[in-house]
Amino acid sequence: MIKLLLFVSLCSATLMAESFEHFMAQAIEKSPYLNASGLMVDQAKLEGKKAIRYENPTLQVEGSKFQSANGYRIGIKSKFQSANGYRIGINQPVRVWGVGDDKERISQSMVANAKANVAVERSRFIKELSLLYVDYAQNQKLLNLANEELKIAQSINDVSKARYANGTLSKALMLQADVAYFDALSNRAESQKEAVKSYDALREYAGFSEEITIDADNNFIRLRSEKSNPDLALLTSENDLKASQAKLETRIIESVGVFTEYEKEPDQNIYRAGVSIPLPIFNTKREEKSIQELQIRQNALFFKAQNDRLGLRKKSLLKEITSLERLLQQRKENLKNAQELLEMYQDAYAIANVNLLELYEIKNRRIATQEEIISLQSQINRSTIEYNYLQGAYNE
Repeated sequence: MIKLLLFVSLCSATLMAESFEHFMAQAIEKSPYLNASGLMVDQAKLEGKKAIRYENPTLQVEGSKFQSANGYRIGIKSKFQSANGYRIGINQPVRVWGVGDDKERISQSMVANAKANVAVERSRFIKELSLLYVDYAQNQKLLNLANEELKIAQSINDVSKARYANGTLSKALMLQADVAYFDALSNRAESQKEAVKSYDALREYAGFSEEITIDADNNFIRLRSEKSNPDLALLTSENDLKASQAKLETRIIESVGVFTEYEKEPDQNIYRAGVSIPLPIFNTKREEKSIQELQIRQNALFFKAQNDRLGLRKKSLLKEITSLERLLQQRKENLKNAQELLEMYQDAYAIANVNLLELYEIKNRRIATQEEIISLQSQINRSTIEYNYLQGAYNE
């Protein structure tokens, strides 16, 4: 009855399990981290507008009082006449030719860099969640295998007790079958603990507070992508932003002051207009230009090194995946033979044609082959996920 309930519950969970693709789509939509990183673009647009806006004009208002002597004689107190005046001046910094374009490039680079950061966060989220799913799927399969091993151990134990009862098996071997059954129970408990642990890690990273059931049979395939690696795209955008900022910083003159004044005096009105031009005598930005040139060379070398490293890593992953797939196919062929052999030995053991130790050796070989298949498939999935990430397949 217990076996029947366990079988029904496993079948129900499989039927109700949602696909990994649907789970991933929900996780991306609900993730507060991705939603928060998406706001970086809006912030960058505002920062860009702040960078290109004009400086405010300066208003100067000045009052004055004039005094003039009406007459003067030695020993006689002079009489003075007074009058009021004022001066109003406006000064507006005006950008020199090209500065506006430089600031516009900085604004565009800020937005591009923010988008590259969002793309990296999204790609890394998909990669990490996929790897956690592989751990979850592997532990689920190992749990199923532990249940299968327990079922085999139960069957051998039942046959051993029956043979002991009719006198065709010694008590020592019967007890050994009993110990093997309890070992299988312990292995199942350990597998169950690891399955729960990986399930909680997957659900926690995805941001799901509710219980979910996910299909554990999804295998990843290599994706072709015309998009660039997200880390290289981010590095490119950062270099572009630094270059656009450095170009503005190395300008000797960014703006000139255009001013106009009106001055009212008692006996005259004065109008003034002019330009205030910085004189680059002591600060010619020579050092800033040299630093910019060195930075550009450094960025180019670093980008090349990163690009070469990623290229080598992709080739290495392709070789690794090909080798693992070949080995997996061999192990699957071995599994067919091991399964057939185990069934033959189980039937033979029931009629006392083989001994218990031979049966356990065949059983252990079959279980080990299945474990190796699960491990190989997980390794292929992990390498495929990394390859897809390097290809830029997870970019939006």
